[in-house]
Amino acid sequence: MNENRDTLKEILLKIPFHIRCCLVSGVLWGIITHAYMLTNKLPNWDDINNVGGYAVGSEFGRWFLKYVNPLDGIWSVPWLSGIFSIVLISAAACFVLSTLHLKSTTSAVLIPLMMLSFPSMCSLFTFMFTADCYAVGILLACAGAWLIRKYRFGFLPGIVCLVLSMGIYQAYLCLALGILVMGLFLDMLEENSRTADVFRRGVKAFVVACISVVIYTIVSRIVYPQLDAYNGLDQMGKIDLIRLPRLILRSYKWVVQYFILKPFSFVTAAAWALNVASCLLTAGLVIAFFIRKKIYKNSGSAILYIFLAMMVPLAMGSIIIMAPDASISMLMLYQYHILYTFLAALLEKSQDTQSGLFLADAGKVRAGRILGYVVAAVLLLVGYQNFVVTNQAYFRMGIAYERSYAYYNRIMERIEATAGYQPGDPFALIGEYGLSETPDLLGSYSMDGDRFTDLSGVAKETGLLTSGVRYNFMKTYIGVEMPEVSEEAVEAIKETKDYQEMPAYPADGCVKQIEGVWVVKTCEETKG
Repeated sequence: MNENRDTLKEILLKIPFHIRCCLVSGVLWGIITHAYMLTNKLPNWDDINNVGGYAVGSEFGRWFLKYVNPLDGIWSVPWLSGIFSIVLISAAACFVLSTLHLKSTTSAVLIPLMMLSFPSMCSLFTFMFTADCYAVGILLACAGAWLIRKYRFGFLPGIVCLVLSMGIYQAYLCLALGILVMGLFLDMLEENSRTADVFRRGVKAFVVACISVVIYTIVSRIVYPQLDAYNGLDQMGKIDLIRLPRLILRSYKWVVQYFILKPFSFVTAAAWALNVASCLLTAGLVIAFFIRKKIYKNSGSAILYIFLAMMVPLAMGSIIIMAPDASISMLMLYQYHILYTFLAALLEKSQDTQSGLFLADAGKVRAGRILGYVVAAVLLLVGYQNFVVTNQAYFRMGIAYERSYAYYNRIMERIEATAGYQPGDPFALIGEYGLSETPDLLGSYSMDGDRFTDLSGVAKETGLLTSGVRYNFMKTYIGVEMPEVSEEAVEAIKETKDYQEMPAYPADGCVKQIEGVWVVKTCEETKG
């Protein structure tokens, strides 16, 4: 008797269990961690100005953005762009697993947790208008690394993936580098590993990465000959050999500071302790393998082993080398999650029944089991800490949005209630909050103060009330089409005696018509 074919079942059965587990785990972790953002509209300054677009493009060397942006529509829709991003990054985690030859359920659960919960993901989703595009960049970086290691001539499509990934967001090259270096290090732990083969694969990966950077740079210059100088983008890819030793040291310094010496403002004491534990466990396993596998007996193997171990943190911090003059943001440090991925990979290798660390007797097997529990517990707690800080940051953004919305709404009511104002009259809100305290908005209830300063993209009230944001905020969220008032006209108004003598909002007289424009003096600017 012929059975009916089940197409989807056949496809699923062709996918290894650990890959299916990784994909499902990633989607679940992503939704759990970021549900607050996915089910609310929590804008920051850039999102407010780009509700229907992707902001910068070719002028920033991100020429592939315009082709990726329409994949799930051009609008900044949290649930749509968020789910799209989560699925893609979960798929990227599957590529990481395959690239590193990891097959345990533990790795399939923990690695996507690290990739979907690391604080850079919070920063990514605060820029919701482009989160989906950047998720494609992450997927391409991971796929590129997989192709380079998987197939003999996989470096050809791998180069294409890396170039396109940089054409979305240049910093994701560091992610690919980290995966490639981790893969080479783990190759050293294989039972029949040959140092010469690992060395050749390393040279190949290095050459492919260099070619990718060269091709990306050429394409960027062709598409937009004079890149914008913002944040050192026009110098991206240009390495000053004289500065290189110092930049390498800075790269290590940044990694050590983030995890141990000088944690970012959002890192709690508990999160710091877990980061230190992760570093110690990783270093301990690296040393244990070096001794247990007697790598030290072969000078060539020992040198390569130590070199690759040192290259993992260097790859994590390599954004410093790529963009030495840039102001580094949390969004640019996504590859820092590699520490946790590396720890999970080392754990799996240590438990291997043929070439692991705990093979001799029952006591060592028991020690290996305990180590597995400890590492799994540490990484799960890291994921929990990431979950906590991410949702606290989202909550803070929600409060900032509600306060800013109420503030703009009250200002609009004051304008409309002013005698002589007619709908359609030009009006302007003048006063830069960056040069003043935000009046009567926070009071004494500032909610964590500057805790989220280092978590780029998390908007507080001052970020939503600047002159570069307020017009689009009122247009999109208050529903007021503001007539165009040029910067020259605003500067001329600020020089008038009428404006200078006006009290600041919310005092009586803070709304006045000057030179044909209804002016709201939002604050007193105190320069200096």
